[in-house]
Amino acid sequence: MSDSHFFDRATTLLFATAFAAGACACTTTENSENPADPGDPYMGEPVPDGGPGEGDGDGTGDGDGTTPPAPASFTATLVPNGVTGVQRVNFAIPFAAGAITDPAQIKITAGTTDLPAARRALATYGDGSLMSVQVQVDVDVTTNPTLTVDVGVAGATGLTMAAVETTTTGSGNAIRPKVWVRLPASLLAASTVFGPVIPQAEVAGTPLDAWASICNYSQWNTSAFLAGSADREVWLFDRATSMYRGYAITGDLSPLESAYREASLYRAGMTISNGMTTNIAVPTAQTDLKYHYSQGMALHYLLTGDDRFREAAEAISARVAGMFNPSYNGADQFWTERHAGFALLAHEWAARVTDDKAAAIGARADTAVTAYLATQVAQRYGQSTDTSARCFAHTAGAHGESYGNAGCSPWMSAILADALDAHARRVGGARATEVRASLGRLGKIIARDGRDSTGRPLYWMGVGAAGDVADDFDEHWGESAYVVALAWASTGKTDAALRTAADQLVAGLKSRGEVGRVRSFNWQCRSSVMTPALLR
Repeated sequence: MSDSHFFDRATTLLFATAFAAGACACTTTENSENPADPGDPYMGEPVPDGGPGEGDGDGTGDGDGTTPPAPASFTATLVPNGVTGVQRVNFAIPFAAGAITDPAQIKITAGTTDLPAARRALATYGDGSLMSVQVQVDVDVTTNPTLTVDVGVAGATGLTMAAVETTTTGSGNAIRPKVWVRLPASLLAASTVFGPVIPQAEVAGTPLDAWASICNYSQWNTSAFLAGSADREVWLFDRATSMYRGYAITGDLSPLESAYREASLYRAGMTISNGMTTNIAVPTAQTDLKYHYSQGMALHYLLTGDDRFREAAEAISARVAGMFNPSYNGADQFWTERHAGFALLAHEWAARVTDDKAAAIGARADTAVTAYLATQVAQRYGQSTDTSARCFAHTAGAHGESYGNAGCSPWMSAILADALDAHARRVGGARATEVRASLGRLGKIIARDGRDSTGRPLYWMGVGAAGDVADDFDEHWGESAYVVALAWASTGKTDAALRTAADQLVAGLKSRGEVGRVRSFNWQCRSSVMTPALLR
């Protein structure tokens, strides 16, 4: 594979965004990419209320049938990191909406001993139930390799919560817990906190088992990241989120360790002033929105209880609000699906964990979604007046490309689809119905028009009379599969054409998919790993 597939073009675009009255006009530097580099980041119908895929504001997307029930009792595996004897062990347990309302209803047992524990609710769903509960116990890790966790059973009390950093070791890029706590994939997936995922073991040997070879978490771990971390390209697409989702579907230590270390490294490089991020760790990317990630920060908080990461998520949302105008005017105003997606993800995940900024962050997310829905159905570029199949069309110039025609990026659409789905699951109601109809429209056009004659997803999908641009590589099957699968699940799982297209794309990933380097792993293993749950 040619190295030219991976390196950024030197083009830098300066985009000044003029916001609505009372907001600032901000400038952000956007990095365009080689048009010959398809691996680079550049490049339905409404469901009745209560129907399949409809959320009710609890964050789960009730009725979508993608997530198995959580176990009432499970085993947590302890992995000491160079320590012995009695240690303070810190971890957090994610839950689906409605699973638990009182953090005291968690019992931790070592052998036959009911351990005194400190417990704290970290975030709640719209119905008031708990999204995650932080737990600390003192336990002899030399003689107790596992803990038994019973949910819905009152456990012993009497322990005072310690600062999370007192339970860690190392510094710089090697910060780790003194004792790793591995939770089972069945619990992590059932929590819905990571989105719609299922344990990888449940699809092993089936046609849906297409990600195991692509998403090799040990091969593309923190060591691989650090080897290239002086170049900002390896930071793309929120590595912490990719790894935490890998942990959720495997339950393995490797992605957990990479997620923990890299989330810590990302937060440590942030400067926060007056509740807003003013600097991030990514080299030369302090003014580039596509490197600003709250999702990985929020997931880390929900799995550790470290308040510093909640504050980081809130700060990133505040910064992003001043970096990108979600309203697209149809011209060469800089706008891509990736920027739109990461902007909304910044707000959505900060909204999940915020302790004191819910109204402001929620308003940012709602403004963005309103703008995106309007962009999708706007009559531009000679598109058909039929809006049943629509992407988020924009000019090639708005995308930083020189194709000279309007269109969409099928694979970058996965980032925006992920964000829109997260919004629908969080807010529920009529808004979720609107958003799921939008996801249906997006999946339908990609299934119909987003592939070349061999079935491979296009690099650039022209709209109207505009031409397509083929992808010369096989690194984006999964993202298109995810978008089409999400459309199928969001519109009631009845559209046979969507299901067929999704299955074909998954098969293409399994037979032809490839990973060229760290950045390629990052994008392929971030959103698309949710596809098996949607198609199961």
